[in-house]
Order: sequence, then C-alpha cells, then structure tokens
Amino acid sequence: MASPIPSSAVSEKVRKHVDPRAPAPLRMMAARGMVPMGPSDMVTVLSSLYHDEDEKVRQAAQKSLAELPDRIVQGALKEALHPLTLDHLARTFEKNESHLETILINQETPDETFAFLGDRVGERLLGIIVENQVRMLRHKSIVKKMLANPGILKSQVDRVMDFAVRTEMKFDGMAEFEEAKQRVAGVPMDIEEEKRLNKVIVDSLPEDFLSEDDFDEDQECDPEEMERKSKTLLQRMSEMTVGQKIALAQKGNKTIRVHLIKDSNKMVATAAIKNPGINEGEIVAVASNRSVCDDVIRIIAQSREWTRNYQVKLALMNNPKTPLGLAIRYLTSIRVSDLKTLSSNKNIPATLATSAKKLLQKRQGKG
Repeated sequence: MASPIPSSAVSEKVRKHVDPRAPAPLRMMAARGMVPMGPSDMVTVLSSLYHDEDEKVRQAAQKSLAELPDRIVQGALKEALHPLTLDHLARTFEKNESHLETILINQETPDETFAFLGDRVGERLLGIIVENQVRMLRHKSIVKKMLANPGILKSQVDRVMDFAVRTEMKFDGMAEFEEAKQRVAGVPMDIEEEKRLNKVIVDSLPEDFLSEDDFDEDQECDPEEMERKSKTLLQRMSEMTVGQKIALAQKGNKTIRVHLIKDSNKMVATAAIKNPGINEGEIVAVASNRSVCDDVIRIIAQSREWTRNYQVKLALMNNPKTPLGLAIRYLTSIRVSDLKTLSSNKNIPATLATSAKKLLQKRQGKG
C-alpha cells in the first residue's frame, strides 16, 4: 500500500529509501534506523515506511519509530513536518504527554488528529483541545470525541457547549447542549465577545474555499471529476453552521458564490451576492435565475452599478421575481427587439408584458 505521506516531505537525499520501487534491502535499512539523517527526515521516513508493501519493512519502521529517543522526536517536532507525519506521530506516541503537547500546539497538525486524541488524553492536554475553538468549529467530530472523554470536567463541557450554541453548531438531543441553550439564552453577548466569535468563525473557513478556484465551471474538464468535486464541495458546506456559511459567502471564491447564492437561507444568499469579488458575468447569470430568493433579485435590481449593464437589466426584466416597479422603470432603456420578446413572455407579470407591448407599439409608430 502506498504511503499517504508524499516523498517530497523528506529531503531529496533520502527519498530513495521511501520509494516503493527501491529494493527492499534499501528500504529496510531506513526502517531499522541504519541510514544517517536528521530528526525530521528520520520520523518522516519511518512514518512513511509504516505503509510499505513489505510487512517486515512496516514492522521494522514502526518498532524503530516507537523506540526513538525523546530528544530525537522532540527535535523533529520543532521542525516543519508534514501534517500526515504529525498525525502518525500522535498515534504512535499517544501515551507520551510531552510529544502530544508539542503536536497539539502545532498549527500544521490535522483536525483529524485532534479528534483522534479527543477521548484519549488527560485533563491538561484536553484543556488545549478545548481552547482550540477554531478547530472545533471546523471539525465537529473533535467536540463529540472530547465529550466522550471520561476525564473531561463539567466546566469544560459547559464551555464547549456554550460555544456550540453561540456559533450555531447543532448537537440536538444531547442533554448538555439543551442545558447550554437555556443557559446562553439568558446571557446577552457583549460586543467584544461577539467580535471574537466572528473572528473564530472566519478563521475556521477552509483556505481552499477562499483561494482562487482550482477549477472553473466554464472551463473544459472531465465531467466526472467536476461532479466529484462539486459533490465534495456541497457535502463540506452542508456541515457548516449558518454563521460559517455567511462568512464564507462574503469571502469565498467564484465556485463558492455560485452555490451559496442559491442557498435556502436568505442571509447566506444575500451575503453571497454582496461578495466584493463578484463580477458582471455572475450577476447576469444570477439575475436570470428564477430559483434564487427574491431578496437576491431585489438587491441586484436596486443596484445602480449592476443595472448599468444592459444584459443585467434584460435578465431582470425576464425574471418574474424582479419587483414590478423596478422592472417597469427599466422598460424605456430596452431595445425594440427585446421589447417584442418581453411583450409575449408569459412568465413575467401581465402588467409588465402589457407595458412592454404598449412601448413597442409607440416606438413603431402604432400607438
């Protein structure tokens, strides 16, 4: 089985020792710790070889890693390690509190590692996980695992559940969550705490949702790959809280906006249409979409900037969700050929179609 840790995670001079195509004796030398290398390369190579296709290599690597002196492991943990290496080290040294503490305070440690350790660590390390609210919001499983920890304190449970309520996480049916809802309902949040929670929400957003699109729906690409990515995207967004979706709608890339503008929650949809990165092409597409909520169409129709674009105005005229008063206002700027189409459009309000017909007749000198 291939290692999930990429070969680029180790320095070039030792990559041959993790290459599955390399001779087994070469890989075995590294698995037994017989190849000179620095701490970070050592733990990464051994973690990688744990997935080697040769069972003897796997066993040797795991034994060597487990027997590494603490100073070697700690030295490696102070260097830049691949997230999957950090995860493997956490699972290998789950009884070593010192190593786990260093792993838990490392920003590169995966959220999945926090979930793995959530019900395993003692009170002190559990405190580190409890304080990491960004990760909890980003990866709900962390909360579930912590609550299953037999050593968790009542105060820690209350803190986690209060945070969950205030950030609109859902743990319906859980007694501690229902208690927190009642407790929080009677305590208004001050401005500073609200600002802090808003920052936590923004910080919890996936970086790949904020960066440039890795694929564009207009580009030619494999349909199956596009569908797979789209399903993954929708699944990830479905697990977010409303607050996260709103923050994401305000800051997300084009692919994110395309989905969130159609969200059933009006606050999310209107946040997406106000995203500063949105362009006129997107606005035309949204203005033409009859499935988006009325509020989104109204925001577009009331925007002087967007309605300077003729295609936007035309799209709004043909969308039955556009407020009638605004639609009629744009009639005078519509071309004759488009007025003809509007006058016979049975999907728009009859008043608008009739007004378009009258204006068309007037322009053609038949009025």
